Amino acid sequence: MGEELVTRAQRGDEDAFTEIIHTHKKLLYHVAYRYFHNEHDALEAIQETTFKAYRSIRKLKDPSSAKAWLLRILTNYCLNEIRKKKRMIHYEWLIENEEGLSDEFDLNDRIVLKEKIMNLKKNLQKVIFLKYYQGFTTKEIAQILDKPESTIKTWVYKALKQLRVQLEREGAVDGR
Repeated sequence: MGEELVTRAQRGDEDAFTEIIHTHKKLLYHVAYRYFHNEHDALEAIQETTFKAYRSIRKLKDPSSAKAWLLRILTNYCLNEIRKKKRMIHYEWLIENEEGLSDEFDLNDRIVLKEKIMNLKKNLQKVIFLKYYQGFTTKEIAQILDKPESTIKTWVYKALKQLRVQLEREGAVDGR
């Protein structure tokens, strides 16, 4: 997406803003759907993201980072909704999207794992979901969260370590 389009949107050009959202709507939907695993909540997340982005586009300092900025707004919204409604991501979603864990954990372990992920600090939850469930690279996560790659690597390491310790302490995994 051109920086000029973002600049026009920042000046109040509603057509330019609509084009920005239209350009990224499939990605936004895909990410939101992965969080909620239902169309209604995913569409609501996109609607809220669009509203928040429209309201604050003038604050976007780097027009070239509009995609990461939109994803950050969306991710924050999704995690806040999950926490606010005290609902977990559906078990089916976890099962379908845990390719790396499916051989290592049975269904009960995955349920426990999901609960433990939701108990992590918000920043650690984000990196786990973005990396292992959304498939983003460390570099992409750094852009989405507007943090250095080294911070993202540290957060991933910290999250995985906390999860492993919790799971082993509670006997949810066999020390694999």
